[in-house]
Amino acid sequence: MQTCDLESITLTRRATPARTKAVSLPEAAAWFAGERHSDRPESVSGVLIATATVLGDRLPFAKRQRLKRFVPALVGTADDGKDRMRSMLAMDWLVRVYTPAWLRLVPSLALAAASLTEHTPVRAVAEAADAIEAPLTAVHRVAWNAHLGRAAPAPNAVRTDVASALARALSTHAGDAAVAATLGIAEPFLPVCGRLRLAAEQALLIAALTSGRATATVPEARIATLVAPTGDALEDAVVGLFGRLIDGSAPTVRGWLDADPVEAIRRLGPG
Repeated sequence: MQTCDLESITLTRRATPARTKAVSLPEAAAWFAGERHSDRPESVSGVLIATATVLGDRLPFAKRQRLKRFVPALVGTADDGKDRMRSMLAMDWLVRVYTPAWLRLVPSLALAAASLTEHTPVRAVAEAADAIEAPLTAVHRVAWNAHLGRAAPAPNAVRTDVASALARALSTHAGDAAVAATLGIAEPFLPVCGRLRLAAEQALLIAALTSGRATATVPEARIATLVAPTGDALEDAVVGLFGRLIDGSAPTVRGWLDADPVEAIRRLGPG
């Protein structure tokens, strides 16, 4: 079997039918481990396979190629007993990095975003549920006030179109890799994850409908422009999270996550 030369391969978005110089990230791990061609390598943690699959599919080409550096560390993570910890780390990231990054697009939600960003490390699903309640209430309040303040209420059908476009933008974002990483706690965390997603979608909707000229129609290009800066920063942050998930251990000094990704999103400011 030919040895996997990471420098010479190209990482593809999705699984490939045969082993060539272009393979997906999980397939590259299987090759590096000396396994048969597969996007479900036996030597890699199931949580990491799920995360790697979404990352490979959602990241743009150049950023996807940077994932090759993780291949050696992925090998040997299967049955290492760290998958639950990995899922908890991903949950913490979704609460303290991902969600507040989108809330920060709306200036009046700055305090709600800060309450998540500055929250102590989230170590249980119940803590995640508690953490999102007040920010989500704030999002609903701001959304209602924004609706009342509009010169002419937008037709429900048009607002639904805008909301759907924003939901699609989030659904194709690399941040969803962190959702995939919560596989180990999926059943209890799923309702909380839905509330985190609702907060992000509502914040994006408020930002889209209140930025620039008040109008019920929001072109797809404007939505892309609105999402792009935060989306780009979160792509880098979730790649950093992926490295921590592979290690699968909680840092002892700053909590479960290094502060750098949070600071990067904070410095980004409103879009």
